[in-house]
Amino acid sequence: MTESDQKPSGDMAAYPIDKTCSGEVFSVASCNEVTRSQILSRYTRGPGMFVCADSITLLVDGSQTLSQMLEAIDQAATTVDLETYIIAADHTGQKFLESMCQAVGRGVNVRLLYDYAGSMWLPNSFVNKLADVGVDVRVFHPVAITRPTWASNRRDHRKLLVVDEKTTFTGGLNISDDHAALTDGGKGWRDTHVRIEGQDAARAAMGSFEYAWQKAIPWQQTRNKGTILKAGIRRLRHPVSMQKLFSRQTTHPVYPQDAIAVQLLGNREFKLRKRIHNAYLHAIDHANHYILIENAYFIPTIDIRLALSRAVRRGVRVAVILARDSDVPLAAYASRHLYTGLLKAGIRIFEWPTAMMHAKTAVIDDAWAIVGSYNFDHRSLFYNLESAVLVADPAFAKKLREQTVADVVQCTEITLDQHRQRKPHHKLLETMAYFLRAWL
Repeated sequence: MTESDQKPSGDMAAYPIDKTCSGEVFSVASCNEVTRSQILSRYTRGPGMFVCADSITLLVDGSQTLSQMLEAIDQAATTVDLETYIIAADHTGQKFLESMCQAVGRGVNVRLLYDYAGSMWLPNSFVNKLADVGVDVRVFHPVAITRPTWASNRRDHRKLLVVDEKTTFTGGLNISDDHAALTDGGKGWRDTHVRIEGQDAARAAMGSFEYAWQKAIPWQQTRNKGTILKAGIRRLRHPVSMQKLFSRQTTHPVYPQDAIAVQLLGNREFKLRKRIHNAYLHAIDHANHYILIENAYFIPTIDIRLALSRAVRRGVRVAVILARDSDVPLAAYASRHLYTGLLKAGIRIFEWPTAMMHAKTAVIDDAWAIVGSYNFDHRSLFYNLESAVLVADPAFAKKLREQTVADVVQCTEITLDQHRQRKPHHKLLETMAYFLRAWL
């Protein structure tokens, strides 16, 4: 195939991913802008499930995200609903504890939902302070011998904050010093979040929150072995249906000219297990020009890998930014087991050289963008509750593309020749880790 044959066709300009041999230059040409209607028609599976947002702001790392979340809690007038996989009793966690306690003192209704496994080291003294002032705290799926293994594996990996039912935060950041800036004594993990303003978007996020809230148990019950055992056979008594909140439409809804179309996706059990996965798959299959992905634990299913390979054969430029130094080394080895096939298919792989690359984002054709908690691994696909926001807005997509490209410039590109030269014991570890991917 000639170079001219590989150029994408359509109404957008080409999007070359071109890094020089020295690694100092990374130039990108933007795509021609498309309309909201075109984005919804081409890149999304359910245009009628999108709602209006007044604004959406891309938040990069803890230096931006954590401070804005705390500010929103400090300014809350009626409600604060925080759902997180990890909340730690470190410096960052203490800040959130103080803000939530102060909010209750102002008469705000504050609810905190955290995952039992993700926050297993959270001391009772920390939660006692919240409960004593009136924060309603629930814990998702405490480990219990009466709960079957498959149910114990179900974790709440979402990161959601909804304030006054109008301001929504979601993305990849947990409440811990891992995400705080180095200058603030944190580990400076690379991550991405968004802030969304608008009541419709907040209502959609609350649908996901309420679903997990009803499946969780009050924190006080986790302190008693008897109630933990009973929790093992709890059932969702009043399931929240997204269809009740937003009826599916067969035609595109009418949006105000200055509104932004977003879809708050929260996966669930059974038939809704693959909602986020399928949204990715549909957008990848309809990409015309480029696909840029950042993901912390990248062990994609065969259908995602095939979709990315098909995209390359269509002339789409595909690049994936992953962690070099992962906080879960086995997950990184399992990911590298797939490098050979990905690189042979023409997918470019870049590794983030410092701290931990914890972001879970993708942007396609300056049109479709996603930010959330969803990893391309077995756990996110089959077990975890995850959250993500799809954004059908060229301006936001361009901002995310620019941020991702800026990250690529700092990365080290992995070539097929380099990957083949890795040590034999690394190859063995990769094979073993990939075999164990369902348990990572």
